Amino acid sequence: MSRGIDTPSRFEGEVFDLEVVEGEIPKSIDGLFVQAVPDQQFPPEDTYVSPMDASAHGDGMVRALRFRDGHVDFRSRYVRTERFLLERAARRSLFPHYRNPFRDDPSVAGRDRTTANTAVYLHAGMLLASKEDGPAYALDPVTLDTRGPWRAGGAIDSKTWTAHPKFDPVSGEMIGFGYAANGECTRDLAYYVVDREGRVVHRAWMEAPCAAMIHDCAATQNYTIFPIMPYSSDVERLKRGGEHFQFEPEMDQIFGVMPRYGSAGETKWFRAQPSFTGHTINAFEQGGKICFDFVEGDGNAFGPMFPDKDGRATEPGAVRMKLVRYVIDYNSDELRLDQSSRTVLADGHFGEGPHIDERYAMREHRFVWMPGLDRTRLATDEQGRPMPVMFNTLHRYDVKSGESEEWFAGPECTLQDPVFLPRSEDAPEGEGYLVCIVNRVPTRTSEIVVLDSMDLAKGPLARIRVPVTLRSGIHAAWIPGSRLPD
Repeated sequence: MSRGIDTPSRFEGEVFDLEVVEGEIPKSIDGLFVQAVPDQQFPPEDTYVSPMDASAHGDGMVRALRFRDGHVDFRSRYVRTERFLLERAARRSLFPHYRNPFRDDPSVAGRDRTTANTAVYLHAGMLLASKEDGPAYALDPVTLDTRGPWRAGGAIDSKTWTAHPKFDPVSGEMIGFGYAANGECTRDLAYYVVDREGRVVHRAWMEAPCAAMIHDCAATQNYTIFPIMPYSSDVERLKRGGEHFQFEPEMDQIFGVMPRYGSAGETKWFRAQPSFTGHTINAFEQGGKICFDFVEGDGNAFGPMFPDKDGRATEPGAVRMKLVRYVIDYNSDELRLDQSSRTVLADGHFGEGPHIDERYAMREHRFVWMPGLDRTRLATDEQGRPMPVMFNTLHRYDVKSGESEEWFAGPECTLQDPVFLPRSEDAPEGEGYLVCIVNRVPTRTSEIVVLDSMDLAKGPLARIRVPVTLRSGIHAAWIPGSRLPD
């Protein structure tokens, strides 16, 4: 199972007081950096290994870094999903293929196969870990022990739950959904608004225009947006042993838009030019219209994971990624968005995994932080091949002025997505810190860096050594200490 820096660690444990090897951690930083990553406990027992096997099919491992008083403590725990417990009892892999139940061991037919390995976030006093192909799992926010599947007391009746709910910083509501809500490859889309106490206060079921990936969503104070990605799903393809998703280069971008407390009948499906629709950045309302910012690519950013119908795939690093904004008029009868609706906010060595100052979620924001890949600065191995790097730069982009800056981690380093944390609760937008995991590829070592969010070029304020390898991941989150139990 060796995959270099991404070899499964299978490490559960804690390390008290990580070593600060350079600089000093600002003592004002108080909170939890938390991340879910795939980490297989058993190698797949299958003649065919999916390209998604390493990057998305492993068991969910939650990693937490507790910052307080200039110190950091580390903890990692597997999410005890139904799948995890079944395989642990059998001491072998029973679910060998990414999102294909037809390849499962007969002994687990019909069992919940989610890994809860994509994202983790706090709501109503619970850490919730989720993937998007099954329910979220509730964890203790201090110990990371698994409490069990979370369905809001049975009020969430979708079979699936997103890895990317959105959080209203004013009302405290969580906006979430499940696609393929009635089973794999169905068009059913279930939508929920969950209040700050964890109660479902609004629910709507609808049919999407097609069976395809809806990995992320966005929300304003009054509307919710479902961006459909150009990756179709087909149960017959699964029965033949194929991949769950197939890239559709001619497929329009599709944006479902509905009022926050709306119904299926109030959902409008807007269409735009074909492109890869990546992670959302933010959405807000201005002049009676919706401004929707996200990462857009000019090709198949998943590459060999999900090729097209002819088996063709783009090298992921060759896809040009941009930050774009679409302006959508929900009240318009014209559902086709032309180029006048689209503005390119940034175009360069940008990658994926954007973050904003979450205090400005659902209203106009100014700053975006995101990792990127500069292929011109990669080191090579002994055979002259470029280092297997996901990202090697961090960017701050000012969407109002157009100004940007970057920090380069080094030719042998690969970055994960950063999280932003404000300097104080009342600090101006963007004033604070970035926390990011950096892996050094040749030595398979990991460290944490803390940077000034408004002066990336200055480099890390602190470097913190982690004595275990932290495999690549994205979807990190920051939880302020004020929201954590004592």
